Amino acid sequence: MQPPTGPLDRRRPRVFLALAVAIVTVAGTLAAAHGRPAGHPDGWQGGWPAAVPASRPLDAGALLLVLVAPAALALLLPHRPRTAAVLGAAATGTYLLAGYPWGPVVGGAAVLLAGVLLSGPAAPARRAAWSGAVVLVGAVWSAAALRDDAPGTAVLTAGAAWLAVLLLLAGGLRERLARTARARAEAARSLAERQRTAVAAERLRIAREMHDVLAHSLSAIHVQAGVGLHLLDRDPEQARTALANVRATSGEALDEVRAVLGVVRDGGAGPSGDAPLAPTWTLEALPRLVELAGTGRLTALDVDPRARSVPDHLAGVVYRVVQEALTNVRRHAPDATRVDVRVAVADDDGTGTGTGTGTGTGTGTGTGHRTLVVTVHDDGRTAVGAPDAGAAAPEGTAAPAGYGLLGMRERVEGVGGTLDAGADASGFLVRAWLPWPRLPEDGPGPVRGNAERLAPPGGPQPAAPPAGDPQEER
Repeated sequence: MQPPTGPLDRRRPRVFLALAVAIVTVAGTLAAAHGRPAGHPDGWQGGWPAAVPASRPLDAGALLLVLVAPAALALLLPHRPRTAAVLGAAATGTYLLAGYPWGPVVGGAAVLLAGVLLSGPAAPARRAAWSGAVVLVGAVWSAAALRDDAPGTAVLTAGAAWLAVLLLLAGGLRERLARTARARAEAARSLAERQRTAVAAERLRIAREMHDVLAHSLSAIHVQAGVGLHLLDRDPEQARTALANVRATSGEALDEVRAVLGVVRDGGAGPSGDAPLAPTWTLEALPRLVELAGTGRLTALDVDPRARSVPDHLAGVVYRVVQEALTNVRRHAPDATRVDVRVAVADDDGTGTGTGTGTGTGTGTGTGHRTLVVTVHDDGRTAVGAPDAGAAAPEGTAAPAGYGLLGMRERVEGVGGTLDAGADASGFLVRAWLPWPRLPEDGPGPVRGNAERLAPPGGPQPAAPPAGDPQEER
C-alpha cells in the first residue's frame, strides 16, 4: 500500500468536510422532496414536467443512500479511493433509479470524487476520481432515461460539465499544494545542508585555531626543554634561561588557548552581534615569534613599514602563516642555521618595497590593489618523513606529516590569496600572497626582531620544484 500524500490525508479535515456534505445533502434532499410538484394540468412548471406521477416518498433507505457519499469520504479515504468512488457513484445511481426525488444527492457524490482526487498518491487518486466521474455521469443519465420526471438534456449536460470543472479545480489545487510542499521540503533540506556545512566549517575553524596555538607552543616548549636538559650540568645558567623560556611560552600558549575558547564560547554575544570568528593578532607580535624560533639558529625579521596599517583579518593570517612556518622549522629542520622572515608590500607593478632580508618578492595583481607578500625561508635539509630530532617521535621513527601546510593554505585562500611551499636550492621556502584591496599610508618604520639581521642573499630567487618532481613539503 502506497503511503498517503494528498492534502486531505489527515482525518480531521475529511471528517469536517463529510459532516458538511451530509448536512447539506440531507437538508437539500428533504427540501427537494417537500417542494416537488405532484402534477400540473398542462405544460412545465419550475423545471418539472406537468401531469406526471409524483416521485417516490423519502424513507430510511433514501437517507442511507444519501449518506453513503459523506460516509465514504470520511471512512474510506485515503487508502481505498477506487472503492469510495465506485460506492458513491453506485449509491447515487441506486437512489435515482429507485425513484426518489431529484436533488443534491448528485452534489454529494461530486464532492466525494473531489475528495478522492485530493487524497492519497496523486496518480491513483486521479485515475479513481475520473473513473468514478464517468460511472456517476453514466448512472445519472441512465436514471434520467428511465424516469419520466428527469431534468432536460441541457440540465444534465450542464451538470456533467460542472462535475468536470470541479475535478479540474481540485486537481489544480492539489498540484499547487504539492509545489508548495516541495518548495518547503527543498528549503528545509537546503537549511539542513547549510547547517551541516556551517557545523563542519566551525569544526574546521576551531581545529585550525587549536592546531596553530598548540603545535607552535608545544614545539617551542619541546625544543627549549631539550636545550635545558642538555645544558643542565654543563651550563646551569643557560639551562635556567631555557626553562624560563619554557615557562613564558607555556603561559603564552595558555593565553592563546583562552583567547580561542573565548571566541568559541562568546562569539556573536556582543552588543552588536558581530564578534570575530577567530582571535585577532597584530604584526607587533611577530618579533616574539621570531625570537622563540631563534634558539640555536640565526634569525632575521623584516616588516615593510606600510604593512603596519594592514587590516586585522589580514594581520591574523600573516601571524598564523609565520607562526606555522617557524613551527615547521623547529619540527622538521633541526639542522637549519638560519631563518629569514619577511613581510613586504608589493605594488601593482610587482615590486616589493621592504628593506632587509627575505628570499623574494611577490607579484601584485589587480589595478588599485597592493599585495602582502609573506616569506619564510630556512636553510634546513630535513623534510617530512625523515628522522626529526626536534619532533616528539620515538627514536628511529619518522616524524609524521601534520596539518600545518593545509591549515596555512586554507587561511591564505580564505582571504583570496595563494600559498607556495616547498624545497628550493638552499633550503625550504614558504611564501604567501595576500591581496590588500586598499592603499595604506606608510607607517612610522619597520618592525625588526631582536635577532641579528642578515644581508639579503644575492642572485635570483629560488623557484619551486617543477610539476611532477618530488617536493619536500612540511
